[in-house]
Amino acid sequence: MSPKKYFKIVIDIILYLLFLLLMGAHLTSAAFHEWFGVGLFVCFILHNVLNYRWYKALFKGKYTILRTVQTAVNLLLLLAVIGCIISALMISGVVFRSIRLPGIELGRGLHMFCTAWGFVLMSVHLGLHIRTPKTVKKFRIILYAITLIIAIYGTFVFAVRKLWEELFLLAEYKWFDYDKTVIVYLLETLAVSMSFVTLTHIIKRLELNIKEKRNAKKS
Repeated sequence: MSPKKYFKIVIDIILYLLFLLLMGAHLTSAAFHEWFGVGLFVCFILHNVLNYRWYKALFKGKYTILRTVQTAVNLLLLLAVIGCIISALMISGVVFRSIRLPGIELGRGLHMFCTAWGFVLMSVHLGLHIRTPKTVKKFRIILYAITLIIAIYGTFVFAVRKLWEELFLLAEYKWFDYDKTVIVYLLETLAVSMSFVTLTHIIKRLELNIKEKRNAKKS
């Protein structure tokens, strides 16, 4: 593996972890949250620069169902992150306090909305690009079972936190469990993410299997 690929993987891991940490804003100080946000923005820029070929190929080649979905998810994720940045400039009380944009109430709603969709779309993006590990079948089955258990628990956490309220702007303010530690909240948020990753990956595999069967019948 080339140094560039290693660097891309490291950036992607940091980007993912930062997004998980930012979902627990109520458990960190405003300064930490905003600086983590700056870090996420920097990593997001690096991620896009390192994957510039994807933008160059946007208007080239044939668009299959899978490629269309991947493109839509990527573009929506880009919009969500841009929305997070703009809204952050509207509600910042530390890093961008001196250049804060007007409209703090609008900014709070927009930030909650864009953050929620950014989290979901990031997880779906990961599910579309993650590859099935090439290991011994027995260990692969164990890994699938563990992943499925985590995904099921993540679905439960999603329901308990009522995360659809942020996704569809059904609540102006959210209630948070301040009794949970950062680690516990982070692991639960990871489980929620894994539920979207797993569901997306399963749907992708089903679509690819159907495509392979169709191609086999034609040949």
